[in-house]
Amino acid sequence: MKLLNLAMKLIMLLFWAGVIYALVGPDFQEVGLMPLILGAIVLVMHLLQVLMLKRVANILNPSTQDYLGVLVFGSFAMHKHRARLKEIMEENKQKNAQRKQQQDK
Repeated sequence: MKLLNLAMKLIMLLFWAGVIYALVGPDFQEVGLMPLILGAIVLVMHLLQVLMLKRVANILNPSTQDYLGVLVFGSFAMHKHRARLKEIMEENKQKNAQRKQQQDK
């Protein structure tokens, strides 16, 4: 899984390099608008993921590097944050169950 995630991050880097080349490259007419349109769509999706991370920032305390990682790599960078959030939620469930048992006694 880790190797697949790394490979997908590499593909995302190549994708962003292609979008940047389409923006600043010398043959803009030959490339057309398709890379820019796809880049805009992916950027909007990644911005939404950054906003999702921002919503749980008080729980996960993400760094600036985490936000940039999600902006560039999207869901491939969100994997570790989802796993941490799931662990925290499980811990909270266990604590709540213990408190409920103590209150019932």
